[in-house]
Amino acid sequence: MGQAIKIAFAAVIIYYWPLPTSAQCGFAIAPAADVRWYHEGGWEIPGLTDAKSMGKLNVTINGTPHIWPEGITVSLISHEENYQVSFPEAVFYENGIQKKMLARHFLLRQMLRWEINGTPYAYSYFLLPNDIACSASIDIIDDRGDGKFRVMTPAGHPIMNQYPLPPPIPKWSGRPQS
Repeated sequence: MGQAIKIAFAAVIIYYWPLPTSAQCGFAIAPAADVRWYHEGGWEIPGLTDAKSMGKLNVTINGTPHIWPEGITVSLISHEENYQVSFPEAVFYENGIQKKMLARHFLLRQMLRWEINGTPYAYSYFLLPNDIACSASIDIIDDRGDGKFRVMTPAGHPIMNQYPLPPPIPKWSGRPQS
């Protein structure tokens, strides 16, 4: 009898094991989108107003200081441990098609502010969803240089990887596009 229970238990585990990995890891978009999300009114920058501190980030790779493209600086925006960041529901456009981002809460692992010649042009987030074991990252970019951050792109640029790159540099900067 004990062997049958073990087999039944194993069958249940094997049957339900894939469910957590099939859930939406990052933002829930209806219908699904994955390239460039445009919000005419500008995306909110969650986590900016209640940050504990913000300071220039100096990155080294194998002991050598990382050199950013000319005019680019990056700052680390710090929060209390286990800080939860909330992204509100928003209507946006992708390729001229109206879509809706559902409200979502994340554990904020890292938030960066990117500047070009002293003007903020992007914020990068490295996020951990509260309901599934995965991570998500996004960049929110000022595409016109007017202080409104209208473009959100998935697969942001946190400094967690070995060779960090800044988010896409907007045309208004006068610099070559990345």
